[in-house]
Amino acid sequence: MALDCLKGLIGVKAGEVTPEPVTGLYVTSLPDINLVEIGKIADSDQLPGEGQKDWTKLWLDVENRGILKFRTLFLSEINRCFRISNITIAECLICENKELLAVSLWYLLGAELMFERINSNRINRYTTIDKSKAKELRADLMELFHSELSTAVAGIDINNSTCMEDSIIEERNLITTHTPVI
Repeated sequence: MALDCLKGLIGVKAGEVTPEPVTGLYVTSLPDINLVEIGKIADSDQLPGEGQKDWTKLWLDVENRGILKFRTLFLSEINRCFRISNITIAECLICENKELLAVSLWYLLGAELMFERINSNRINRYTTIDKSKAKELRADLMELFHSELSTAVAGIDINNSTCMEDSIIEERNLITTHTPVI
């Protein structure tokens, strides 16, 4: 995957078993997300293999899907300010600014976990929170994601990026300040 720089950026806190992500962000630090719940929503094809915990394959699926979605949503957001259609440049910008974008990715991966929870065939009222609560939490996390992504993208210095060498930057929708005419 081209965005391997994002793999492991957000962790799953499982005691001393898992390495600490460089960001210090754990999806299990988000509301209503914990290892027990993650393990309960794993589908049959996500159940553990030898040497894996009951949540490992599920988390890898969520992380991969979330990273791909992140790329698309990042490209959409950055195109509010600049015209960038080259996926390679967008991926380079993401990797170059991964620390700045980490909190938005954290919320997106939480929302993806809620998507998995909503659509899991192992859900019932005894094993996890109900679908309406999961939908509500997913919506809240997506709202936080979009807010954080917008803020983070605004903080990217595209003019000094090594990703943009030999590229022409077309700015658009920039906010200008001027003195109002009275």
